Amino acid sequence: MTENARWTSDHLMKPGGTALYGAQQRERLRQMADEVRALLNEYRADLENIQIEGDKPFAARIRAYLASRPLAQLENDLRDAVNHAGKLDSEFQKRYVELPKKRAENAEKKELEKARKKGLSAARTVNAAGQLNGLTSALAEPTGDGKAVLKKTGTDGDPNFLDFLEKRA
Repeated sequence: MTENARWTSDHLMKPGGTALYGAQQRERLRQMADEVRALLNEYRADLENIQIEGDKPFAARIRAYLASRPLAQLENDLRDAVNHAGKLDSEFQKRYVELPKKRAENAEKKELEKARKKGLSAARTVNAAGQLNGLTSALAEPTGDGKAVLKKTGTDGDPNFLDFLEKRA
């Protein structure tokens, strides 16, 4: 950017725009904070040299500190602004560059998980049908001596639930 040009949102939206703007503002604010710090030190020293009749020890120093406190707060605020300007590009990158990538990755993971779960539920159905079939055959005629725990309720021609599960498997 040139000296006379004004920053706009379009400038910030260009690649590297927020980084450049943040760096320029940090430098400008850092210089301002340094100037305020120098002025604060000079002002506070001058105020400490003013003696008022009836002062107790350190009263002039305390009075100078309290009177110059707004200037010290201004310097602190400028230092905070330097830090905030430094975060401008990282926040932009996190919210507008990295977030869409993370969402795409998460959507892909979610689709893979759905497909895996769908495959597992089909495998569970087949496995459950096989277990029921094995259990039923074991209960129906385990020894072949006619002393079955459970007899098949369906006739040979009519389909039953186990037949349905076997066809589905």
